[in-house]
Amino acid sequence: MTTKEEKIQKFEQVFTDLKGTLHLSDEIMIRLNNKFFESVSLTLIQLNKVIATSDYEVIEMLAHSIKGSAGSLCYAEISDFAEGLEKHAHLKEEYAYQESFNELLEEFNRAEECYVLWKEKQGF
Repeated sequence: MTTKEEKIQKFEQVFTDLKGTLHLSDEIMIRLNNKFFESVSLTLIQLNKVIATSDYEVIEMLAHSIKGSAGSLCYAEISDFAEGLEKHAHLKEEYAYQESFNELLEEFNRAEECYVLWKEKQGF
């Protein structure tokens, strides 16, 4: 079980590393993360709906969008789960899309929780 402080530290490391790489201010980094969690939340809702229809083209497109957004902000686990969905949809394979989506959603929720806890600690 990960403690609250461990979650904050996990996010702090990602935030600091990316901020240093991109040479961006805290304010811009926070806006980028806020936008990421807001937009990916909406994309996940769409992705969940389209998985039920087995529309491989749309699954691939939405998963690709999540993969790129997550990757650009160093959310590697989110990006990896989305890449798996994208790859299988591209090949139009029979696959456990819903189970994979659930894992993606869980990872997204974990990352968002770490971010929210970090912001609270920072006073944002």
